[in-house]
Amino acid sequence: MRRLPSILLLLLLLASCATYTVQNGYDAITLPPPPSGQPATKLSEIQEENARKSAEAVENAKKEAEHRALMRRDAAVNGYPDDLSALTLPHVYTPLKTDATKADGLVTASILVLPLGYEAMTAEDAERILASVSDVEADFAVLTGSLENQVLGARTAGWDAVTMAGGTILHRPLLKEAKEHSASFFLSTTRDLEIAPLGFEDAMPSDASGIPAWLEGIGESGESEAAAVLAAAEGMEDRERVIVLSSSSPSSEDWSDLTPFSYRTDADFAVSDALSSAGWLDAYRRTHYTAETDGGITRRNGSIYERLDFIYTQSLIPLDAISFPVAGLTDRTGAFAVLATLLIP
Repeated sequence: MRRLPSILLLLLLLASCATYTVQNGYDAITLPPPPSGQPATKLSEIQEENARKSAEAVENAKKEAEHRALMRRDAAVNGYPDDLSALTLPHVYTPLKTDATKADGLVTASILVLPLGYEAMTAEDAERILASVSDVEADFAVLTGSLENQVLGARTAGWDAVTMAGGTILHRPLLKEAKEHSASFFLSTTRDLEIAPLGFEDAMPSDASGIPAWLEGIGESGESEAAAVLAAAEGMEDRERVIVLSSSSPSSEDWSDLTPFSYRTDADFAVSDALSSAGWLDAYRRTHYTAETDGGITRRNGSIYERLDFIYTQSLIPLDAISFPVAGLTDRTGAFAVLATLLIP
């Protein structure tokens, strides 16, 4: 009987502990505030997705109809005049009337850039350059430099081409529309791409002693060049778009105290900064390590090596980009070619 009071006390103690623990648990529970507005439902998500798909289907049907209509047009060859002062821009040149239409879905586009420069080029120079890149199966080849060099390059290549204020695009896909500063093309029956070529003459020095004066000149001209590039960009209408730029100034991403080029210091350049701020991606820099380990040179003059030729993109995924020397071009002017592959989702 002596053990009974002890057992009762133990049971009372355990019961009080259980009551205390449960109460503490209730007190520790905090409920989130009620959600504002109507919560998303599966039905609303389905309706939103269906609306998006319907709009996309309508847009694709319009593009397919436009592609069929363009395929039926009878485009004249429309050669270049001997007197280029009589050339009206944009000028469409169609010796081949090509239509390299790809299958719909995920589509890639390859763009080759040939900065032909402003020094007069001969027919032999043009033939050497084009022979050097004949194994590059690009969808587009963009020519920058003087108008005379562009036209000579287009005539020698024999591709379909369109010449605009800033450059000439040689193309295999079907031309959709040409404007003063840009042209759009059908990559597939439902995927199109707009390209704006822009070229500016550079004054790159041949050694480090000329760098201060060069940078001073860039500072004076950079703002006007940036304004011209942005104006051309604002005139582009397609969602998927490319700017091919042969600039007079480098990229801010390439210049820092840590690069292998001793003449470079931390510096900002108006053109690259303006494009970056506007949401344009530098295809080469996005597919390579930083300039500290990968300069991506496109121009060489004496002991100065720079990247002045760029492929900028919007609503596209850069897959790869390279710069490489070209016989007839690099050995003559110091300019390199640039080649990039872009994914159109």
